[in-house]
Amino acid sequence: MTITKKIEQGFGNGVNGLYDVTKWINNMPVDAEVTVEDENTTAGTRAVAIQLKDYLGNDMAVRSTIMAYIAADANGDAICETAFDGIANGTDGEVIELTTGQVMWLTSEADGDIDITISETEARTGYLMLVMPNGELKGGDDVSLT
Repeated sequence: MTITKKIEQGFGNGVNGLYDVTKWINNMPVDAEVTVEDENTTAGTRAVAIQLKDYLGNDMAVRSTIMAYIAADANGDAICETAFDGIANGTDGEVIELTTGQVMWLTSEADGDIDITISETEARTGYLMLVMPNGELKGGDDVSLT
């Protein structure tokens, strides 16, 4: 037996196929705005603000978690060999470091905001890469500490 279903028939109630498909990605971050603040040379830190966005480009309206890592280049081809000293929570969201100073889970507040603080005592450059739930890499922003 073969079952054939057209997209127009949807995957739920059969009334609105497009709605049925897009609700699968509702509440899933698919984009992000990343702002790397100026370095605090006294403290050896750099703050980073992240705003997660939905598939329509709106700020997320629910808590969301994404994977992130510090890459050796802006394309995110490899994890930075030398980790930063630490990556800590800022004022919004939560950081769970899986590998100190390199790989982490980032959880936003209910409005999609995540703030992190990257610290380092020596001169170091890395690139913050966000791994979106659809597998796309976002970021590539230079996080240099001198």
